[in-house]
This record gives sequence, structure tokens and C-alpha cells, in this order.
Amino acid sequence: MKKTIIFLISAVIIVISAPFPRANASYNKFLKDMTLYADIFLLESIEDGTIIFEKNTREKTAPASLTKITTAIVTLENCGDLNKTVTVPEYVIRMFDGTGSSNVGMKPGEQMSVLNLLYCMLVPSANEAAAALADHIGGGSIDAFVGMMNDFVKKIGCTGTHFVNPHGLDADEQYTTAADIAKITKYALTFDHSDLFEKITTTREYTVPSTNLSAERKIVSTNFMMSSGYAEYYCKYVSGIKTGSTENAGKCVVAKAAGDGYSYLAVVMKGSFDDVDRDGYRENGAFMTAKALIDWTFSNISFETILPASRIIAEMPVRLSSKSDYVGLCAIEDVSTFVPKGAEENSVLVLPDDSVTPESVDAPVKKGQKLGQAVIYYGGEEIARTDIAAVQDVDRNLFLYVGSLIGKLFSIFAFRMIFFALVAVLVIYIFLKFRNMKKRRDHGRDMHIVDFRSYK
Repeated sequence: MKKTIIFLISAVIIVISAPFPRANASYNKFLKDMTLYADIFLLESIEDGTIIFEKNTREKTAPASLTKITTAIVTLENCGDLNKTVTVPEYVIRMFDGTGSSNVGMKPGEQMSVLNLLYCMLVPSANEAAAALADHIGGGSIDAFVGMMNDFVKKIGCTGTHFVNPHGLDADEQYTTAADIAKITKYALTFDHSDLFEKITTTREYTVPSTNLSAERKIVSTNFMMSSGYAEYYCKYVSGIKTGSTENAGKCVVAKAAGDGYSYLAVVMKGSFDDVDRDGYRENGAFMTAKALIDWTFSNISFETILPASRIIAEMPVRLSSKSDYVGLCAIEDVSTFVPKGAEENSVLVLPDDSVTPESVDAPVKKGQKLGQAVIYYGGEEIARTDIAAVQDVDRNLFLYVGSLIGKLFSIFAFRMIFFALVAVLVIYIFLKFRNMKKRRDHGRDMHIVDFRSYK
């Protein structure tokens, strides 16, 4: 019985002591200062992924020739020899007949290296070059290559993208999101062939050597943001990366912008193509939107330490300690992010996140112990968050702990039932024990009387 009682109490204590589960930064408020011409856009820091501006970044839309960023990645990762000569099949040329889509005038049977096909695909956005590369890498099957594209985007975590062709012409079930395009592009800027990818996509003009069926040809980038000849589009910070345009996709651009020690990635989709300034010519809304976002950011945003780890941001009540009722909280490390230039210190507000930060903590507490998260706001909008930790040790009072443990035990209905059952068993046990002892004493008295009378 003693072993049973000890086991039951220990089991309850273990259950009580076990932990029970507890039941990105945006500056969109400044968009009112800009005139924009696109339904979908994203601007983020390449260094740390901070989102500066975003709109409809998870909305599925036609990718147009932004598709070719993925085509280039899959080609580069699966081609051992960039100088290998590819013979362009006739069906590759014929598939674009009557589409009026961008090309470089390749002919059936024309021979060109993989490298020059990449230049043709990424600089002037030639569709037949994309299809020729897909046929070559796919072993004569464009469908097989498209399967490789879909495997790739799934591998890197894209959840809103699906391809049915390698060039980007509108097609059923060919879609992506701005968030996925950003993820794909950031991969292209960091993988093993990133240097070549950037070299090609930042090229303004390129001369394709002569082939068996064509003299050398000069190709020009479709990204007018890199050309000072287009004043309404030109942005001195921009280098690369890819443009796109179809009826379903609207005007699109992915641009890398760098300067003053910062670098950003802009993705703009579903841009307009209207005569916005009434000069008789229609303007590319994707270029104008990207330029506005990038120029504003370089003029108004800087990377600053907004919360040093030494700053105490709040206090948390401490239970089970007789020496301290509170413990100070601070960031685990310095927090740095993008804030508007000239922002005053008191305009940055730091508050514990109540959804992941408990109202109090039980001693003992160790210095540096993580106790939750804090959210950092600027102008009423979240711009960063950080883990927060205790700034000092707080010892536990043993008597307070034992009292708390007992209180927890009695707060559990099942334990109360078990406890009272054990008390009842113990009472019964004691009662029976005393009754048996009384019987033995009475029996012994009777035996003594019998002996005495016999003796007498």
C-alpha cells in the first residue's frame, strides 16, 4: 500500500511539472507619397529580407517572361558544357508562328552554343531560345524540362507557382506570385552560377557570333531601367534582371538595385501600359512603379540599430522568489533594420508580444533565459521583432515552490479525487489496523483469565 501511494503521488507530480502548451516589416503607409501603376509589387532588402513595400504579393498571376529566370537556373544547373552547340529543331521555331512574340529570328537547324542561347533568352527575351534550351536540357522533350522547372520551384519552397512552358507565353495553369518570383530570383543571385547569371542579365547590348545560318547579330536588353536613353524609366541604382509582358500578365519587371552599401530586389507585376502623361505614347507601368519604389527607398530609408541589447524594454513579474518580484527584459541581441532617415528615437515603440510572452515567470530565472518576443513598431506599423530574455538571475524560494506545487496538485480535479480516495483508504486501513489490535488485546486478556482460573 505504501508503494502504491508513493507511485500515485509521484505520477501526479510529474504530470503537473511537465510543460503544457500555451493555449514582416512594411512601409506601405508611405505609398501615398508615390504615383504607382501596378497591381502587384514587392521591394525587399537582399541582405536581410526586410520587406520595404508590398502589395498583393501572394496573388497568383501570369508570369510572362519572368518565367525565363527559372528556365535559366534549370539550364545552368543541368548543363555541363556551356559551349556545347545546340541545333534548333524546326518544331521549336514553328511553335511561335503567328504569336507575334519576342524572338531573335532563329531558323530551323540553326546551331548556337548554350551560352549564346542564354544571352538571347535573357537579354532580348527571345522565346525560341528558351524553347531550344528546354528541348536540349530535356533530352528532346520540352515537357520533361518543364517538369524539372516545377520540381525546382517546389524544392526551394514556392507554393504559388506552376509552369507549363519555359518561355512564359500565357497558358492555362501557368502562374506564379510576386513572393515566389522574389524567392526564385534570390536563388539565382546566390547559386553556383550566380556570377554568370548576373553578368548576362545586366548586359545592355550583346553581339551574338555568326552561326551556320545567320550572320552575327546585335541584341539589346528589354530592361529600359538600365538605359539612360529612357528618362522616365532609367534608375541609376538598377542592374538587371528580367522583364515580361503578356495580355494576362501585364507589364512586369524584376530589378536588382544597389547603392550606398544597400541592395534591394524589386518585383513588379500586372503593370499598366497606358499614356499616363498624355504625350501620345503609352508608358510601361512596371518600370515606372519599380523606379518610384527604388528611388524613394534610397532617398528615405537607412539601416539603423533600433534596439540595443543593453536596453531594458519591460519587466516581467516573478513568482516563487522572496528576493525579487520582477525581472528586467531585453533583446537577446542588437536589432537593426530599415527605418526612415531622420526618425526620432521616441518614434520607435517596443512592446512584448502577448501571444508568445507569458504574463509572469516562475523562479529560478537565469540571465539570458528566453522569455518571449517583442514587436518593434514605427509609425504604428510593425518593422521588426526579436526574442527577449532576462537581464539577471532570480533565485527560487524552496518553501514558496513547495507551497505552489501543493496548490497546483489540489487544483487538479483528478488529483483531488485520487487524494481523497487515498485518504479514505488510509482511514480504512488505520481503522482495520486498530480493530485488529483491539481484537488481539481482548483475546490475550481472555486467555490470561482462563489460565488464572485454572491455576486457582
